[in-house]
Amino acid sequence: MNIVHNGFTQRDWMALSFIPGVGPNRLAHLWTYLDAWGSEETDSGDLFEAPTTVHRNAAQSVDYHVLRALNWSENTARAAMLYLKTGKLPYDAEERFDFTERWLAQSNQSIVFRDDMNYPHLLQTIAVPPTFFYAQGNTQSWAKPCIGVVGARNASGYGKKIAEQWGLELSERGYCVCSGGAKGIDAHAHQGALNAQAETIVVMGTGLFNLYPRQNQKLFERVLDHAGVLISEYPLTTSPRPQLFPPRNRIISGMSHGVLVVEASEKSGSLISARYALEENREVFAVPGRVGDPQASGTNHLIRQGATLVRSVDDIVAEMPRELREQPSVPTLIDSDVVDASNLSSHAAGLLTVLSTERISFDFDALVRRTGLGAADLSQTLMELELSGMVVNTQGQYQFAP
Repeated sequence: MNIVHNGFTQRDWMALSFIPGVGPNRLAHLWTYLDAWGSEETDSGDLFEAPTTVHRNAAQSVDYHVLRALNWSENTARAAMLYLKTGKLPYDAEERFDFTERWLAQSNQSIVFRDDMNYPHLLQTIAVPPTFFYAQGNTQSWAKPCIGVVGARNASGYGKKIAEQWGLELSERGYCVCSGGAKGIDAHAHQGALNAQAETIVVMGTGLFNLYPRQNQKLFERVLDHAGVLISEYPLTTSPRPQLFPPRNRIISGMSHGVLVVEASEKSGSLISARYALEENREVFAVPGRVGDPQASGTNHLIRQGATLVRSVDDIVAEMPRELREQPSVPTLIDSDVVDASNLSSHAAGLLTVLSTERISFDFDALVRRTGLGAADLSQTLMELELSGMVVNTQGQYQFAP
């Protein structure tokens, strides 16, 4: 864990997240501070040599007063500075940290940082992107364009049928269904994707060692069996708490091109996802319901407020950008005869995800900026992909070769 991310190593970022009082928002604010600090230094430095110096100086710029200015509480700031100076974590944090390291050492379990090549591109654009998140399963799942599907936990039979059928149809159209794994609409949307033998993304409001709700454990296992992924920004052992679920909704909408609300009351948490989607400039789709039905009051209200009324998956696809309307012919990085990334290095697999997802040409300098790799590492990675036949170089422009 010696990879440097914006001034600190992976180990530092992970350790800070275990300190009492440090949540996703405080980590994100610290990341933004270091990002801005480092950008100022890079302006006058050499493009390829500056990052090492910037990382060291940026980390050294963090002290107690900086953390207090970033709205860290007094006790939290002191505990963080104790760790940064001595490497010591308070209370039981060290034990949880060790447990997490052992968990990450197992296959199919990983941590994805905000400046990693494999971090979901759309998620980078929201107001407070997760500094990192834990992932269990296939981290290429979001290489496809995603549609978030949310709705009532106590859904009607009609709502469940719509969620499952449309989850299947969206998957067959080449979209990845992203939801929260809750009972009701979420679970049936995931099930629809599984019925299509497709991957699906579950964004947890708990740690990945405390999957919730427990009655959906079999569903989560099937998600992993179908090359899907479970993700969470919370430490692994985080237990269910009501205040943790609304923030995770920003991740569902943030990594999706649009959010479909199938069924919701006017006080439903699903409307939080819709609000995040609007703030993040995502499309919001709503299935209309019967007048007077409490479970339709939220979706009908969204339609009155300007959400797109949808009667079928065709209505959703019609609102997508032109390049995203026809997805089945686009190869993915899993279960594909066209692309086999199993034998690639991690750098090559990440870069292939970028090129295959964005479907545009990049010159070398653009790839340096996009990936964060140094010139030597990027050259070696591109050579690996060219020799494999997965990337072509046309007059200095690199492009995915299906």
